[in-house]
Amino acid sequence: MRLRSFVRSTSAARLAAFGLSVGDGHGQLMRLRQAAYTSGLGDLSPDDVLIVKACMVQQATARPVVFSHSTSDAIWAAPTIGTRTELVEYVMPPGAQGRSADVRRRRTGQMTECVEIGGLLVTPYDRMVVDHARHAQLESAVSVCDNALHLGLATREALLAEHDRVPKGRRGRSMAQLAIHLADARAESPLESLSRTRMFQTSLPMPELQAKFYDCDGLIGRTDFYWPVLGLVGECDGALKYAVPQGDSGQTAVDALMQEKEREKRLRRHSEVDDVARWNWDEALPPGRLHGLLAAHRLRSVLDGGWPVPDGPLPKRAFVC
Repeated sequence: MRLRSFVRSTSAARLAAFGLSVGDGHGQLMRLRQAAYTSGLGDLSPDDVLIVKACMVQQATARPVVFSHSTSDAIWAAPTIGTRTELVEYVMPPGAQGRSADVRRRRTGQMTECVEIGGLLVTPYDRMVVDHARHAQLESAVSVCDNALHLGLATREALLAEHDRVPKGRRGRSMAQLAIHLADARAESPLESLSRTRMFQTSLPMPELQAKFYDCDGLIGRTDFYWPVLGLVGECDGALKYAVPQGDSGQTAVDALMQEKEREKRLRRHSEVDDVARWNWDEALPPGRLHGLLAAHRLRSVLDGGWPVPDGPLPKRAFVC
């Protein structure tokens, strides 16, 4: 793991002896945690910074630890939604002692096997997914579960089996079960996962995913969402859709935009399409906003939207949106 090259442990007093100062990282050393500083993080993402911190925690710990929860999310590159904690997290047996700054120890009787990634021990992939689904908001839980199925890194059966290992009554157990049931391998981005979760939370009918449309010129394309009864297509536009690859001219983005406009024009002429709704992150993330947008396209909430939910009462926390 190349991020280990950023890790140096020392004290502020020793830094001062060499004429080095600690600040916010702009031309100075930046404090990562107690007795650890860096001058080389540059433009690393928050996930990479968390991995650097994990490397540093491992360096300062007498025995290997198994990183878990948000730290495991970062190491496995899980597509979470929302703000991730800056604390390094790892699992410990229930009676284990110890405290330190910038670290959250997760004491659990549900100890597990671990895998090594870049020299760090981390909870296995299925365990990471279920742990995240237990503690995260539903939209983030669904995003991580969707990604697991889409990439073929886990099956629904394997995730449910991992869920069943969590003792009954433990926090978030029903949330994880719901997220696993709602997960769909056809989802291709966190924005699609977020959008589908908001539809579920507001009792909108479950859409068809990745529906294909053809005309006399061939395949028009696959749509993110489709409601056949209304002839309504739903498309969510992430920031990457029209991004310009490094080294390309701005014409690339213009071409992509024009292609998308032509695609939508062909869709609107299709006999099974009456309307096209589009939205982005700013419209999907705030609670209730996507519902209002889709209501303007005649999509209404229903008593039974056909969503694949588990038996029994659903967790109330899933609907705090």
